[in-house]
Amino acid sequence: MTSAVSILLMIVVIQIAQIFAACQKESDTGFSENLLDPLCKSRKQQTQTNGLSRKTRPAFTASLTHTKALGSNEVMKFDKIWLNNGGIYNPNTGVFTVPMNGLYLVSSSMMSYGVKQLHCHLVKNGQSNVGAFGKEYSQGTLNAVMNLQKDDKLFIKQDGGSDEPVTGAHWSMFSAYLISE
Repeated sequence: MTSAVSILLMIVVIQIAQIFAACQKESDTGFSENLLDPLCKSRKQQTQTNGLSRKTRPAFTASLTHTKALGSNEVMKFDKIWLNNGGIYNPNTGVFTVPMNGLYLVSSSMMSYGVKQLHCHLVKNGQSNVGAFGKEYSQGTLNAVMNLQKDDKLFIKQDGGSDEPVTGAHWSMFSAYLISE
């Protein structure tokens, strides 16, 4: 009896593998492939949204390479891109643009430099959100789970006095990723 169950299980696994392999084919040459089209389309709809799939979920991580003094209300521009699925973070502007509605984890860690203080906030669509503070080489960290909408704009902004230095050498970073749609 167990050998019959094993054989049946192997047949099912082989059939499933053939269906997934057929979904990878782009040709439309046979009757069986025409029957599989609805299954393949359904599978693609479940795994892709706005050209991003589960393998390429919106996500980015960027860090600061050099220590710099931030001017009053300056947007932090993280220049080293470690990951940027979907091109959602712009290192020239420091802005993360949300590509699709969903629940996101947004995180930043900023290290103050020397004996100076560092005051920063996460800003969403012009409104200040959670903050981070550091003093004498300490690190301020912020983590927020947020419901975000397509085209929301988020960035880290210095919000203390002028000339508050932030430590580079990858001690300061900004990151976000889609948790669920």
